[in-house]
Amino acid sequence: IDQIVEVRAEDTKFNRLLEILGQMYNEGAGARTLSFVDRQEAADSLLRELMRKGYLCMSLQGGKGRFYRDQTIADFKSGVVPIVIATSVAARGLDVKQLKLVINHDAPED
Repeated sequence: IDQIVEVRAEDTKFNRLLEILGQMYNEGAGARTLSFVDRQEAADSLLRELMRKGYLCMSLQGGKGRFYRDQTIADFKSGVVPIVIATSVAARGLDVKQLKLVINHDAPED
């Protein structure tokens, strides 16, 4: 397992995320990415930005209903959705075999 730490200014984080995702998905199919954010609003905002750039993704956060969260997890595990943006609370206990990349888009508090 490799761990790379990059501290970025807020206005450069999204472009760097796009670079990383582009590299990741050029390398091969089947990769899953989990990106952590600190708030529900940040999850929804990042979801919208990535979708505008053509990435298939979903958000996993406490503001979504139980059915939506369960469906998101199922779609992520099966590869229907390769990218999930999540708050740390919503993603606790999530185990995905094909997970290739975890990004702490916002630094975790715990």
